[in-house]
Amino acid sequence: MFWERFYNLCLRNGKRPNPVGKEIGLSSGIISKWKNGGIPNGETLMKLARYFDVSTDYLLGLSPYIQINGELVEMEYTDLELKKQIEANIALLNNKGIKKVAEYSKDLVCSANYPKEEENTNTEN
Repeated sequence: MFWERFYNLCLRNGKRPNPVGKEIGLSSGIISKWKNGGIPNGETLMKLARYFDVSTDYLLGLSPYIQINGELVEMEYTDLELKKQIEANIALLNNKGIKKVAEYSKDLVCSANYPKEEENTNTEN
C-alpha cells in the first residue's frame, strides 16, 4: 500500500521516486526497499508527508483522504491501484469483451476530449 501511494504522489507531482528521495536526503537503495514492500521510518514518513502535503495516515494506507488545494478529497483508489484493477479485469475477458472495452474507451476519450497525461505514459519500473 505505501509504495503505490508514494509512487502515485510522485507521478501526480510530475516526478520519479528516486529524485524525490534525493530531494529529501534519501538514497536510491531506500527507495528500492519501499518498492519491494518496505515502509519508511517515522522521521522519513514525516518528511514525505510534508513534501507531498498529505497525512502520514494517507501514506500508510490508513486514510483515503488527500489534500488538494487545501481541501481534503477522498481518493478511493490511487491511479496505480486503479490501473492494476482494470488490468486484472481485462485479463478475464475474451476477445469480444476486449474489443468492447477498446471501443468504449476510445468513445470515452473522444467524447470528453481528455488530454494525454505525459507523466503517466511511462511504464512502471
